[in-house]
Amino acid sequence: MSLVHLAVAATAVSVALYLLMMALFARAIRASRVEAKRAVSRAPLVTIFKPLAGSDDDLDENLESFARIEYPSFELLLGVADSSDPAFAVARRFAARHPKLRVRVLLTDPSATYNPKVAQLVSLEPHATGEIYVISDSNVRVQPRYLWSLVAELEDPRVGLVTSLFAGTGERTLGAALENLQLSGSSAPGLVALNVASSRPYTVGKSMAMRRRDLAKLGGFRPVGDVLAEDQILGRRFHEAGFRTAMTFEIVENRNIACSIGRTFERHTRWAKVRRSLQPGAFVMEPLLTPIVVASAGVVVAPSKGSAALLVAVSAVQTACALGAVRLLRGTWLAWWYAPLEIARAYLGLVYWAVAWTNRRITWRGHAFELSRGSAIVPIAQGAPSAGGAGSPA
Repeated sequence: MSLVHLAVAATAVSVALYLLMMALFARAIRASRVEAKRAVSRAPLVTIFKPLAGSDDDLDENLESFARIEYPSFELLLGVADSSDPAFAVARRFAARHPKLRVRVLLTDPSATYNPKVAQLVSLEPHATGEIYVISDSNVRVQPRYLWSLVAELEDPRVGLVTSLFAGTGERTLGAALENLQLSGSSAPGLVALNVASSRPYTVGKSMAMRRRDLAKLGGFRPVGDVLAEDQILGRRFHEAGFRTAMTFEIVENRNIACSIGRTFERHTRWAKVRRSLQPGAFVMEPLLTPIVVASAGVVVAPSKGSAALLVAVSAVQTACALGAVRLLRGTWLAWWYAPLEIARAYLGLVYWAVAWTNRRITWRGHAFELSRGSAIVPIAQGAPSAGGAGSPA
């Protein structure tokens, strides 16, 4: 087989896999919108854990969306590791604005575990009184029926963990648009397709729910305190315990308004390293799911007018599909002038993938770690976590 034929064949395979992923995604989204809402027999008390760190875009309004939740019985635990953190003042103001809401702002112990987010969860848990635990990231904004969608899935006793589908929203800068295109046009479709096709669904910590008693049987949050991908490892633990994982299509917004291209690069390079540590075999094949990259390789190895025309056609198809995915998730189109970003995003994805092979160093929330198999983390700086746990009211 000549290089030309090999390049065309590889591109055809890539396009087929990509279109299959997008078809599974679109079918699942449309099916979720015609299905009748699952009836809920009761409304158990829900504890929402909000680990806060730094000044996330629209943090005030993100928190306000939780005050608008239409659910009769829930409490909010807002955790901050340091009173000098900007999020601490935002959390305090939110609590003061809503005296009738069951909300507490707590200082957490950053030395409770290696993973800073899990350290907050470990510190917050002693203050939780809910039957259902919900973990929600600080950059997440929710709809009024958010909790009902999660509780409905947990009505099935076979389901142990529920994760929410997400969409990147709010872009006002190039970096934010790139980030939201990545989340809505690539990450979310890939997650849905993977969960449709796999017997071991992937879980995402932006929004997760579980029963308190089930988590307690698995040892609580602490056993995932020494890994970076605590959401995925927690999902594996539930799966190994015999539970199913469900996904709710009540979309949560991942707000990205003004982040820089550099911040986007850092974040997705980190996630690429995490994926490599979790599933190295699958990670090797990741570029095959980006037809623009594969078609570009074809131009490099077999340059011709035909391979160049194929690249143009593939770029148009991938761009149309990515923008369509954004529209399907968000209900609105990405601004037309951002359309060329899909081509840039494809090439940046290859850079993230390549960088992930160069080293295992991760920097997150001001902490430097060495990443090993299964996303296990070891602090690069000397010192080990203490056995501390409970947070203190602020």
